[in-house]
Amino acid sequence: MSDQTNATTIHSHNGSNPLDRVTIEVQLADYDHVAFDLDGTLVDSHAVIESALRRWAREEGICPDHAMRMSAARRDIELVKAIAPGLSPEHEAARIADYEIQAMSLLRPIQGAAEFYSSIPDERRSIVTSSTRASALARLKAAGISCPKIMIAAEDVSQGKPHPQPYQKLLRMLRMAPERCLVFEDTQTGIEAATAAGCDCVGVGADAKGHADTKGWIENFLELLAHRAR
Repeated sequence: MSDQTNATTIHSHNGSNPLDRVTIEVQLADYDHVAFDLDGTLVDSHAVIESALRRWAREEGICPDHAMRMSAARRDIELVKAIAPGLSPEHEAARIADYEIQAMSLLRPIQGAAEFYSSIPDERRSIVTSSTRASALARLKAAGISCPKIMIAAEDVSQGKPHPQPYQKLLRMLRMAPERCLVFEDTQTGIEAATAAGCDCVGVGADAKGHADTKGWIENFLELLAHRAR
């Protein structure tokens, strides 16, 4: 890492017991690469996803609430297979992605995420997302976050999170041992994918709190930026 990044320490809260507030330290200098999930980690895209899925479900005569429930922890292509088996998964996933792009004005930033992401040298960072590439690029543009040199998107793998394949693919591309890669994820599904691939993982946000397999937990990236400024 660069000298600036070497000096950065992540103070995160041990998630083994939600009542504990034990501060631990994770040195970025201990890692050669930092990988970020996108939705819920770098950007708050919940409203974007909900708008697109509900629109698609209504047009297909599917209960929108059912579509939302079934979408949890699934790529769109897997969602279509599960609730609309008579439709083309690839075609419908592309259609949902297009609806997401049309709803991108609903995107909201995650506090401190863009600044922390930008502080990691470009060659040492990546994004691993369950979104399609087109939708992910639109999210990054809307949030003012630069596209990484390496991004693993939904269409780049045959099995999405919680399967470790997305992170395994990243590690193969980097030709890197998993212990050299630190991951930031906001959901149990993402954490399971990262840790199953052998990477250390820091949980981000309320849904990631209390996961025993993480190195720790942060509420948002402002904690990291505040520590860097000391």
